[in-house]
Amino acid sequence: MKKTLSLLFTAIILGANIGTAMAMPPSQDNVSIMHKHSKAQMRKEFEQRLNLTEKQKEKARIIHKQGREQIRPVMMQIDLKRQEIETVKLSRISVKMQEEKIAQLNAEIKELEKQAQEIRKKNSQEFEKLLNKKQKAELDKMKAEGRARFEQKHPPRAPFQGLGTPNFLLRPLLPPPAHNNGLR
Repeated sequence: MKKTLSLLFTAIILGANIGTAMAMPPSQDNVSIMHKHSKAQMRKEFEQRLNLTEKQKEKARIIHKQGREQIRPVMMQIDLKRQEIETVKLSRISVKMQEEKIAQLNAEIKELEKQAQEIRKKNSQEFEKLLNKKQKAELDKMKAEGRARFEQKHPPRAPFQGLGTPNFLLRPLLPPPAHNNGLR
């Protein structure tokens, strides 16, 4: 009887928590409007800080749009490769075959990410061609500020094969155990 009441009570509590969580989901419309507003606001501040002319703004938008169109298929391929990795992890093939396939897919992803980075770099260079010397100096200043903010929020990790310092290196060394020659 106590177990039944306990289970019933737990079910009621969980049901209430699920009900309240489902009762107040964030509206997708509100989230996307807020996100678009913040992007638009950031773009406006960027353009103002660089003091871009209307002609420069229009050319920058064209460069940005072309860049998105160029990078979209590469990013879709990366997503597909990541989905393939998840499928391989769930498959019933041997662990060794899984590791080999995942390593191959990760190598392909790495190559696709290089392609995406090249597209970004090319678009950035095209944008910088639009700027005069004063605007380029201001852009360099903005980049340096961004780097400083990033480094402030993301402190560097100790080097250890790119994975940070492993825990066993951070533990204090224990003194050797004392031998009491079998006496207690």
